[in-house]
Amino acid sequence: MRKMLAVATILPLAALAACGSEESARNTFRTSSIEGCVSASRTSSVPPQMAGFDWQRLCTCATDKIMEGKTARELAQLTPGGPGQAEAVQQCVMDMQRDGAIPGVPKTG
Repeated sequence: MRKMLAVATILPLAALAACGSEESARNTFRTSSIEGCVSASRTSSVPPQMAGFDWQRLCTCATDKIMEGKTARELAQLTPGGPGQAEAVQQCVMDMQRDGAIPGVPKTG
């Protein structure tokens, strides 16, 4: 589980263009962050029991939580592992555990 958190907290942050709309910049950030997170999960060593883990779901959840209430400018200034990122990942892992979405981990709640 620690490795899973470590991989997901290395959410790569998209370099946002200075021009363009707020919505476009946020969409670019979201897409790049999720893709980078999923890609990072493939290059990390995870225990065999995690083979069926839904990284796309975790990365999407964590990215959405990190983006909440932030402007495109604020998102562009984030650094990997910065404030709130580990907590976002941890909350998403707990949500997935509650939903029974983590292989080999019993459903909670």
